[in-house]
Amino acid sequence: MKRTIICTVCPQGCEIEAEFTNASDIVLKGFSCPRGERYAKDECLAPKRVFTSSVRAEAPGRRMLPVRTKEPIAKEMLLPCAEAVRQIRLDGSVKAGDVIRKDFLGTGSDLIASMTL
Repeated sequence: MKRTIICTVCPQGCEIEAEFTNASDIVLKGFSCPRGERYAKDECLAPKRVFTSSVRAEAPGRRMLPVRTKEPIAKEMLLPCAEAVRQIRLDGSVKAGDVIRKDFLGTGSDLIASMTL
């Protein structure tokens, strides 16, 4: 399989050409740093994204609270996370960075508040 990947790790935005069939057979061209090489390999073999959303909040003047995963999670978990986050309701005070759900849906990443409520 051939793929072109634009690296988002740093502002250079290297255009990386990837050709691969599996993890042990991957050829990358166009990266300018080790971080770009690692990003391209991950993007080809196991893409991850930070999940961002909002949860319902029962607070004066605020109905929703933005949340995100602390670490990137497997791309295939984004839709299940979107479904699960719809069931969350918060009341009381929450500070930016507070853990809303530990190891959210078994992703290995905590769901945290993105702002203070």
